[in-house]
Amino acid sequence: MRAWMRYGLTILLSCLTCSETLLACTDIRVTAKDGTVLIARSMEFALDLQSNLMSSNRGRLFSAASPTGAAGLTWQGKFGYVFLNGLNIDMAVDGMNEKGLSFGALYLPSFASYQSVPVGGEKQALPYYNLGDWILSNFESVEQVKNAIGKIYVYASPIPGMGDTIFPLHFSVYDAQGRGLVIEYVGGKLKMYDNTVGVLTNSPTYDWHLTNLNNYVHLTPKNPHPVVDNGITFAATGQGFGMIGLPGDISPPSRFVKMTTLLNVATQPLDAAGAINLSEHLMNNVDIPNGLAREDDGNKVTTESTEWVVFKDLTHRVFYFRTYTNLALRGVVLDKINFEGNAPRLKMPIATPPMIQDMTMNFNGATIR
Repeated sequence: MRAWMRYGLTILLSCLTCSETLLACTDIRVTAKDGTVLIARSMEFALDLQSNLMSSNRGRLFSAASPTGAAGLTWQGKFGYVFLNGLNIDMAVDGMNEKGLSFGALYLPSFASYQSVPVGGEKQALPYYNLGDWILSNFESVEQVKNAIGKIYVYASPIPGMGDTIFPLHFSVYDAQGRGLVIEYVGGKLKMYDNTVGVLTNSPTYDWHLTNLNNYVHLTPKNPHPVVDNGITFAATGQGFGMIGLPGDISPPSRFVKMTTLLNVATQPLDAAGAINLSEHLMNNVDIPNGLAREDDGNKVTTESTEWVVFKDLTHRVFYFRTYTNLALRGVVLDKINFEGNAPRLKMPIATPPMIQDMTMNFNGATIR
């Protein structure tokens, strides 16, 4: 095992055993007036994931193991897709396929508990960390995923090279028509929810977050009218008083409420360009600078930050991303990628230095006439 991987595993195990707060994610859906569907998602982690943008081709063969060591689920992928991985492991943490289907894995500590594989069910067994590849390579709609996922067993298995670590996760799926699905495994049972609000964060479970929204129905983008009491007029001293009570911290319940509210009140964009622009503004509201979230176990302090954010245009099949060190938006067009089975697979690190454009020459030429 490489030295950095051993070091990373040590830090990772420490993070997972001492904290349930240092692994945050936020996932939202934006729909433009022209029908463009865009999914934005952030990845927060207490360890440098060293994520790469990778591709997977049509016809790729997948072979999963079962808990007994016998052969598990095997399949041949129908669709090509791009995805971000983590810790140099060839598995999809977040991605989009050539049909405009989106997948994302988000942290769900204290609640996620995967399925058991019954005797005789080994050939339908799939480790939880392979779920993204199974979904992205096989399906083009949320309805197809819903119909198929109940026929397999998603079980807990250590990720190869990561010791005994099991990540408690839930999963977000969207298709090009904008339909959303939340997949959770709680108490060993599969639970699925239509994602009607277009938001997903972390613990508690999705249904709890929906109930919690009832506590914030008073929020409004409209400013309150002045009130007269005993001849004295009391008026708001500025903008935004209708949003008093909107959570501003970065806890999962607060992020869920905040993003749901912002999605509902933000002016709907006209097209794909507007959807990207709005999505960036929305995701800026949950951006975590390094040091804002800390875990102190008495021996050391662990921090997390927003390592990367992806913006997936499911309508036009464009996968955009930005990173903590480089906020410039970059993207790849899936229609321009060769996903044929005999084509080489692609892998590109996404972490780069900041891209700062020097405008001096432009400014020097902008003389006043």
